[in-house]
Amino acid sequence: MNNKRIALLGLGTIGQVVFDELVASTNGAWQLAWVVVKHPERHQTVLLPTGAQLTTDWRRAVEDPTVDVVIELIGGIGVAKEAVTSALLHGKQVITANKDLVATAGTELDRLAELYGGALTYEAAVAGGIPIIRTINEGLAPDRIRRVSGILNGTSNYILTAIDQEGLSFDAALKESQAKGFAEANPTKDVTGIDAAYKIIILTKLIFHRTLSLAQLAPTGIDHLSPRLFAAAKEWGLKIKLLASTWESWGQLNYQVAPVALNPSHPLYQVDGVTNAVVIDSDLVGTSTYLGPGAGGKATANSVLADLASLSRGEQLTGSSACLRIENGRPLTKQRYLVVNPTGLPTGLQFSDRHATSALTPALTPTDLQRLRATNPGLETLALGE
Repeated sequence: MNNKRIALLGLGTIGQVVFDELVASTNGAWQLAWVVVKHPERHQTVLLPTGAQLTTDWRRAVEDPTVDVVIELIGGIGVAKEAVTSALLHGKQVITANKDLVATAGTELDRLAELYGGALTYEAAVAGGIPIIRTINEGLAPDRIRRVSGILNGTSNYILTAIDQEGLSFDAALKESQAKGFAEANPTKDVTGIDAAYKIIILTKLIFHRTLSLAQLAPTGIDHLSPRLFAAAKEWGLKIKLLASTWESWGQLNYQVAPVALNPSHPLYQVDGVTNAVVIDSDLVGTSTYLGPGAGGKATANSVLADLASLSRGEQLTGSSACLRIENGRPLTKQRYLVVNPTGLPTGLQFSDRHATSALTPALTPTDLQRLRATNPGLETLALGE
């Protein structure tokens, strides 16, 4: 086991936990060499281990020839991409929790790792403390995965749970999640589905060897859902969850990131609060569900350190499971819906079941749904997760 010299980029919520664990560790397999921060005045009380240096210049740390591993916890795509690119060009091993970076530039960065003899690992970029990437690459390596879907954003799930269980408005639930530290000051990526979309992009590339873009996924968030939809879902015994999914059907890749109404038999129905969960359907194992904390410094830091431990053991983490290689992709083409209209339900459509102002539709194509909305002003719709 070779001693790894580490450059830690970022000392925020996750970075601080990683720093503390590295300093406290008695594992002789690694040594902290550099800590890179943006605002050194905020870290004057940091007690660095012997031989470690604090700097604001990431290049000094990343391009140090004695550094073996770069842990990128800066976030964003600008400086983080520069630093990771430089590390890989220098043949270093990179660990990141940066879902935005991996989702938008993962293919390019993987290629650099391969060309220059480095490595890019990102267990912490998806589902926080759930080791879903390692599960796919190792535990399900002999299997053929047909579908992956999940609750991948803890903030949106907390908001939806608060609305469902506490009767809060969207704004009140959002403020509560911010007060408890579950939501950022600017929660746009969480509530619009962008965060979940980035994570399903990473899993889709890993499983199906297809690179999706944010524009292709066209995620729908939870910020437009009306109180009437929540009331109707509760009346039907359904729960609204923001689901990110990709799956194979007849050689085609289907994808969707959107709020859906789940029935009690769905494996994600009981996943509440900030918890994340991933459901995988595969040929050998069948349906398996993975549950755990999707965010937070400690949970995410654990995934970062797990990658570090694996690299220290000399394991190769850039492989992928024996999943399907699919060349074409398409959004979901046919789906059932919960429809709500306070002035009366549409005519000319055979509902599978109906109440006074809400009903469950048969499977509809996007064109069917568009026509239904156009001819029924005031109609609200929500896909059923089946």
